[in-house]
Amino acid sequence: MARLDRVKNITGLVELYGRNPRLRELVNLVVVCGDHGKESKDKEEQAELKKMYSLIEEYKLDGQIRWISAQMNRVRNGELYRYICDTKGAFVQVLHTTGHSFRLKKNSIC
Repeated sequence: MARLDRVKNITGLVELYGRNPRLRELVNLVVVCGDHGKESKDKEEQAELKKMYSLIEEYKLDGQIRWISAQMNRVRNGELYRYICDTKGAFVQVLHTTGHSFRLKKNSIC
């Protein structure tokens, strides 16, 4: 769950998933980011949206990926985290760089 920008590297996760046939065989991918239902005014987000669509097409990910728009409701976000944990899913926070190692540790506990 993140903004759809280069630093968060959600497209990097999607590309990694697309390139790994074994991983695609084992699990489907759910990403919660951006708002692909409306046009962004942010140039970086526009580029990442375009890249995301391109990766889904390039790796033929239809049926293996669910892309949910970013959620702003804290209660719903908490429920998403709990659902991921309850179903023995994996939560991954992919970043190019971060100054917030606490968040990485917190997310890996699940």
